[in-house]
Amino acid sequence: CSTAAGPAFEGARISAGMRATDGAIEKVIRKNGDFEYNVIGNTAPAGICGTALLDIVAELLRLGILDPSGRLLPPDELPATVPPAFRERVRLQETHADFLLVDAAASRTGEPIFLRQRDIRELQLAAAAIRSGITILLKHAGLALEQLDAVLLAGGFGNFIRRNNARRVGLLPPQIPSEKIRFVGNTSLLGAKAVLLSTDERKKAEQLA
Repeated sequence: CSTAAGPAFEGARISAGMRATDGAIEKVIRKNGDFEYNVIGNTAPAGICGTALLDIVAELLRLGILDPSGRLLPPDELPATVPPAFRERVRLQETHADFLLVDAAASRTGEPIFLRQRDIRELQLAAAAIRSGITILLKHAGLALEQLDAVLLAGGFGNFIRRNNARRVGLLPPQIPSEKIRFVGNTSLLGAKAVLLSTDERKKAEQLA
């Protein structure tokens, strides 16, 4: 099954999005009452890649800064439980709120890095496409989620996403236990090597297809 998830996870159509190269924020966690992040190349951040996008949105949902519909709440609608450091990051625009990740002084570009409302909408579209594919594939196979032995995540993006965050934003069904989600690396490259080096593996691939 193939789904038209669009380029959101590669940083395209995300306001501060970029591929997973030097300068990309690739991981975001909550620590000491604020966000901390890892940057590829241990340099000043220049933008965010797909794994960090998932992390941020999942955490904003947990904090109540993002409502279940995907709307970033303005400062006057934030729950009283939102810690001060996160509250200060919410910036009101004319028609919506944005969330400040990195201020201008700390970024590599000299410009602030925001998660904007439209970025969340792009993630919702991508996640919805993938979930639609999962739902249709299960229906076609006559299977329930509970019958799956494992969910295998492949590729560079799949290898670095956090299981719980993928479940929290709806990219993967939350009913699937985290322990059933496994990372299997670059399977397309491994498969290409296998069929080049082994006639038995090539026959097996043809039979599977």
